[in-house]
Amino acid sequence: MKRVIVILSSILFLMSCGNGGDTKNKTTTGDSTAAKPAEAKDPEVARGLELVAKSDCFTCHKLTQAGGTGPTYAAVAEKYKVLNQQTIDSITKQIINGGSGKWGTIPMTPHKDMPIKDAESIAHYIMSIKK
Repeated sequence: MKRVIVILSSILFLMSCGNGGDTKNKTTTGDSTAAKPAEAKDPEVARGLELVAKSDCFTCHKLTQAGGTGPTYAAVAEKYKVLNQQTIDSITKQIINGGSGKWGTIPMTPHKDMPIKDAESIAHYIMSIKK
């Protein structure tokens, strides 16, 4: 069952990346390769990807291509740059409480029912994304 969930999550993830025509610095494998090295090394990142894939996150956020309501995950990782507990805490707080002002006027929907551990895993996944 766990294997099926991981496979379905991966398929959903790859489908959500799309191909918006942005070919700047892209390889033939497309946008989905951005997180693969970290996934293999860090189980926290893999768990974060699994959680993102089954949540509503990709409704507003894209991996590296602009076009979503919110910032791309790559832009968030670039803004915070350093992976430390302060960064994870900040992103976790934004996921759970929502907010606005850091990325424009459109507010981020709060996810009050999300366990802190899940939000932390998602924060680790976001920080693994590179442009």
